[in-house]
Amino acid sequence: MKINKQAGMTGIGWLTVLVLIGFFVLMGLKIMPIQIEAYKVRSALEGLRQVPQVTKMKSNEIHKILNNQFNIEDITSIKKENIVIKKEKGILTVVIEYENRTTFIKPYDIVGVFKEEVKVIAN
Repeated sequence: MKINKQAGMTGIGWLTVLVLIGFFVLMGLKIMPIQIEAYKVRSALEGLRQVPQVTKMKSNEIHKILNNQFNIEDITSIKKENIVIKKEKGILTVVIEYENRTTFIKPYDIVGVFKEEVKVIAN
């Protein structure tokens, strides 16, 4: 009596593995731009600390600085209404709440919800 031993995966097994790898690669390719944009937003907010006399500026001037930085960095998911600027006793607080949405596989989307905040203390 001969005993057959398995020598490897079947074609269906390989196909399943390739589909799973493809799925996770696609997910990574869709999530990376969202994460990169979130990093750019964080960097733009941290850049406010380097602006001289930023705590004494009007809200419109701060919006303009951030908008210029967003244009340079090609950040498109943030609108003016997503930016909240508060000033109290020499402390400037800028909060940006936004969501970034991208199509994953029709009709499903990947949604990133972000809240970035920076506090700048007057020098």
